[in-house]
Amino acid sequence: MKSIRSYLTYSLVFSIGVAVAISIGLSYNRITHETEELYDAELAQIARVLEAILKIEFKFTGIQISDTVTDKPELIIAPDIISEEEYDKSGHKYEKKLAFQVWSRKGVPILSSNAQNKLLSFSDQAGFNYESVNGNRWRTFVLYSDYLSVWIKVSQLVEIREELTHEIASVNTSFLLISLPIIFLLITLIVRKGLAPLEEINQQISIRNNANLTPLSFSKVPNELQQVVDSVNRLMVSLKLAMERQKRFTGNAAHELRTPLAAIKVHAQNIYPETERLTKIQDHIVSGIDKLTHLFNQLITLSQAESDEGVRQKEVIQLSILFDELLAELRPILLEKEIELQAQINPNIYVHANRDALSILLRNLLDNAAKYVLQQGQVLIAAQCIEGQVNISISDNGPGLTSEQKLHAFERFYRGSSQDKYGCGIGLSIVQEICDACDFQITLLDSNIAETGLTVTLSGLEGDLK
Repeated sequence: MKSIRSYLTYSLVFSIGVAVAISIGLSYNRITHETEELYDAELAQIARVLEAILKIEFKFTGIQISDTVTDKPELIIAPDIISEEEYDKSGHKYEKKLAFQVWSRKGVPILSSNAQNKLLSFSDQAGFNYESVNGNRWRTFVLYSDYLSVWIKVSQLVEIREELTHEIASVNTSFLLISLPIIFLLITLIVRKGLAPLEEINQQISIRNNANLTPLSFSKVPNELQQVVDSVNRLMVSLKLAMERQKRFTGNAAHELRTPLAAIKVHAQNIYPETERLTKIQDHIVSGIDKLTHLFNQLITLSQAESDEGVRQKEVIQLSILFDELLAELRPILLEKEIELQAQINPNIYVHANRDALSILLRNLLDNAAKYVLQQGQVLIAAQCIEGQVNISISDNGPGLTSEQKLHAFERFYRGSSQDKYGCGIGLSIVQEICDACDFQITLLDSNIAETGLTVTLSGLEGDLK
């Protein structure tokens, strides 16, 4: 089930459609039954009215009915309805579909509504029945009059009943079918209104992140969703407390570890070794402390990159000045390795980003480039602003990365190049965390300034030329 709204809407419409179809079927059967009863009652009534009229007529005229009368002409009452319309000044066209016939006790024809209806067979069995005449099916009612000693047969074409039944059923069906689109629209609106609180909850949750863990707030929440909202709010509070504890731990760790590491390094440097062996030991101690300090600083930076609440707070930054500040920090290693550095950055390029996050990101990329190039290596920094998007690339002529290494380069503690280089393997992990938080894109390519080396491209930065 991909959508509750779709499931409810289509299920309800389908169920109502099935109910309507069943209703139409039951209605048709009921209409047929009631129509049969109504027309049968009408036939019986007509027969009794005809009997009463004949009583009056024969009593008034003094006609005596003989069981074997054959010399007297049969009375004919034939409707002359020739109009194609339903009504005519002389009657209705349906009169041709109604008939009656009167016989003596022995079956001698006495009276008929139409000469053609003499084909209706004589019957001396009273009651209702069906009869076929010239391919037409008739519903008949036979009544015997003890007073007149005659058989009265009243008939009606079955097609009249079927026509009426179909007409009533078609009208009912039409109204029901016409109402289906209205029902579908009403169900859609009702389901949408009923699920509106879910949509509101979804919108409020979608704007929550590690920078916004405030409880969900609603003016009115349905009872069915109140528990869900309460559970989400409790989760928000727990996450906020956990992040606060993590930040406190990070701050305490930064304070408690940096000071002893710096003190150990100072003490190690203050040792005056008397032999070459002790000098090497001193160098290893200082180098180890530097590596440990670097690892600690990177771990703290990674923790801040994962949980910093202000990473999406942006400001306008002049890109060339930012690079000048970062390169000033790396000047000792650049001078030590005599690295040829070229910076092709338009001073008019400004980016809209979080300054601290972007500084950490670029510092790690520049640090990697300077770290892995050989003595007298090359590093090229370039930046372009195209249609409000700033793209930055940092290229070097170091050993580079293989295709397999590029796939794992952003994994924590993965070392892509020679393992004897100074580092801890989480620099690119920090870069990736910041890119994910700021919606940047980073790509690793082969160097575009040498046969070996790496080009790192950073895109997705908002910016412009001023």
